[in-house]
Amino acid sequence: MTNRLKQTALFLLKYAIGLSLLIWIVRKVNPQKVADILFHLPPLTLLQVELLSLCGLAVQFYLWRYLIRRHSDHHTLRDLVASFFAGFALRLMIPGGHAEISKVFLLPGRKRGKIIAFGAEKFFQTLFKIIFISLALLFIFPQKRLLLGAVGAAGILVYLFLPKILHGTKMKDFQEKEVSYYPVFLVSLMLTIPMLLIIALQYYLLLQSVGTISLFRSLLVATFIWGAGLIPISISGLGVRENLAVYFLGLYGISGSAAVGVSLLVFVINVILPALAGLVILFLRRKELGGAGSEIKAMTQRVWHRKKNPRPDGK
Repeated sequence: MTNRLKQTALFLLKYAIGLSLLIWIVRKVNPQKVADILFHLPPLTLLQVELLSLCGLAVQFYLWRYLIRRHSDHHTLRDLVASFFAGFALRLMIPGGHAEISKVFLLPGRKRGKIIAFGAEKFFQTLFKIIFISLALLFIFPQKRLLLGAVGAAGILVYLFLPKILHGTKMKDFQEKEVSYYPVFLVSLMLTIPMLLIIALQYYLLLQSVGTISLFRSLLVATFIWGAGLIPISISGLGVRENLAVYFLGLYGISGSAAVGVSLLVFVINVILPALAGLVILFLRRKELGGAGSEIKAMTQRVWHRKKNPRPDGK
């Protein structure tokens, strides 16, 4: 019970920090100007941004389906769609350690491979964000090229050599089916790049309505904002993202009001709207998530026990 209270308190604290950062930056740049910018965006531009969001969701879903199929069996397209959208809502609303991972319990059959697929999804997101942010920062702070280059190179080395390392470990003990990680790493990279490009194009289109910025600079800024969630002081980068937008877009002459308004709009279109669909799914299929926490805990204990007490055959 004490652990549950700590998790809930941490969750609420992160929301409080995120909202505080958001309120602070909105008040600093004039809320009325932010509202004016949002209400005067061209309808055609909004339509283009929404269509790009749908394309981004399609790419994200394809990656989720690919990872599940590589790691597990017993799943249908209907369940994959449900778990995919539920993940957006769980990311924003569930306190505690299991959070978004609970979406795997909307998929039928054994869960071990599906949990590994979820872990792979989160790992790739984190690794690629670190690599891309390090490379993008080279253009902003060239005087730090040695440090940033080292961080980026380290991330690339992990990407190149980790598949071989995983192949030589005891990962097979925890897998539902044999997985070759070389194609998994390659496909994940090939699908992550268009996700980032779509976000950059969304920013570019919206910012053209309030100022002037090149597509390349939009890509640099989108990379930093995309990685806002890596700073673990709020939920889903809330507040952090808007402050990053004000700083980096300010380097290219975009006003703080425009930066906040555009970053909030992109977040609503790309995250909040899919999360609303996920919320409906969670309500309709809430019974399937009832034992998620206890099952994840039991699975973790089994993994730990196997690590401490390996089987006689050495596997």
